[in-house]
Amino acid sequence: MESVELSDFVPDFAPAVGRVVETGQRVRVTDGGVQVRVLLAAGELAELEHFAQRTRYVRGRPRPTDERWRPLGPGEQGPYTRFVHGDGVRMTFLRGRAVVAELRSVAELEWIEEAASLGRQSFMPPSQAAAFEEFLARQPPVGDGIAWIAAGWREHEPFRVLDFVKGVAPEDVALTYGADPGDVAGGLLLHQVRERDRRAGTDDLTRVVTFGAAGEWTWLGYHDNDYAGLLDPPPTEQITLVATAAKAIYTFDYLRDGAYQNPFPVEDDTEPRRDLYELIWYAPGEMPFVPDAPLGFLNAHIRRAEETAHRTHPFELFFAGLERAFGLALPRADITAGRVRCARLTGRPARRVTGGASPA
Repeated sequence: MESVELSDFVPDFAPAVGRVVETGQRVRVTDGGVQVRVLLAAGELAELEHFAQRTRYVRGRPRPTDERWRPLGPGEQGPYTRFVHGDGVRMTFLRGRAVVAELRSVAELEWIEEAASLGRQSFMPPSQAAAFEEFLARQPPVGDGIAWIAAGWREHEPFRVLDFVKGVAPEDVALTYGADPGDVAGGLLLHQVRERDRRAGTDDLTRVVTFGAAGEWTWLGYHDNDYAGLLDPPPTEQITLVATAAKAIYTFDYLRDGAYQNPFPVEDDTEPRRDLYELIWYAPGEMPFVPDAPLGFLNAHIRRAEETAHRTHPFELFFAGLERAFGLALPRADITAGRVRCARLTGRPARRVTGGASPA
């Protein structure tokens, strides 16, 4: 990388800008022999900025200032025009009406590159995306997925809590959660409870656990998550989604072999550690999880859902990412028609506590 002293660059910037435009290579700008700024091609900076804005997990961007270099107007040398930003550090160089080069402080450029590196980890170039799409296309479909239920789930319809448990039979999980053994043995169906509620004016529908199996998972839907029991030994994987409409909180928990995977790193170490992931934190187009965190593997699946799912609401996209990552599914027609098994919750087993956070 070529170098130029700041005191020489400011009055005579055209040669350095010309080298960047012709070669695409950066130019190191030094002050007393110490590198303080970097001149780079505008296209390179634009690409870095694009990926940097896709992540929120880098501390605040440095904004150095320098009172020495704040000219009142643009400067022109040969085919290039220089515009100095208000901080006296950043500079933008144009040729005609096209931006061709940018000057940034070393500290700010390092920040941009770190953030861009994190943002890129959940991005697939076209060739890789095509190969991944081909791989996904070869996989057998897993029922109806779960994204379809997200809209109603926000209104607690048909359940407020969704549990997915791997490696345990539906009946065993339901009994552990406090389901009436007679209902489990008798094969009570959800539509029977609905019809009885209509006839008798009761509200048993909110006091049952509905359950079934889809693929490798047992799924359960219910309203009162005080009934969620401890599974001993813990299942190989367990996922819980809880909707609390009154607080506008929708949470996602994931356990593997009983170990809570959710600790959510925060940008500022002075903030308390948050052990629940609220879906309202997720914004499409941004990476939801720190790449090296336990849940970082979900980033690619959520990104693929954003690119391919015909959905727009963030909760639906997040659910679509989960169904891709874990192979989750819920039988849409059977749940809608009430042709799924359920049981009244009569027991009240020990309340499950995941990580450091109690269910909402």
